[in-house]
Amino acid sequence: MTPFDLIDLAKRANSVAELISLANVNKIKLSKEDAQIYFDRWHCDGELSDDEMEAVGGGTGQNFSGQVVCEYCLKNDRLSISMSSGGAYFCERCNRYCNGKQIK
Repeated sequence: MTPFDLIDLAKRANSVAELISLANVNKIKLSKEDAQIYFDRWHCDGELSDDEMEAVGGGTGQNFSGQVVCEYCLKNDRLSISMSSGGAYFCERCNRYCNGKQIK
C-alpha cells in the first residue's frame, strides 16, 4: 500500500476511528496521532486560523533564521515536504507526516 492509498482512506473516512478501522482492514498499522493528522488534513473546514493567515500573509515581520524539524522526533536530517499530502512534512526517520516545528 502506498501513501496515496492511505490518503484515499482518509478521504473516505467519516471519523478518525473509522480511518483507523479502514487502515486495519488494509493491514496498515496507524496510530491514533497519525490517523488524526491524516484525517484533519483531508477534512478541514477550509478556514485558516489567525496564525495560519499571518504566515500566509508574510508573517509577523520577525526574521526567523532557525530550521524546521519533525515535531515527533525533533530531527531534520530526513525531513521533506510532501506535496501529495497538501504540503505537510514527512519524516523518513519516524515514518510520519507532521506540521514541522521551527527551532532557533
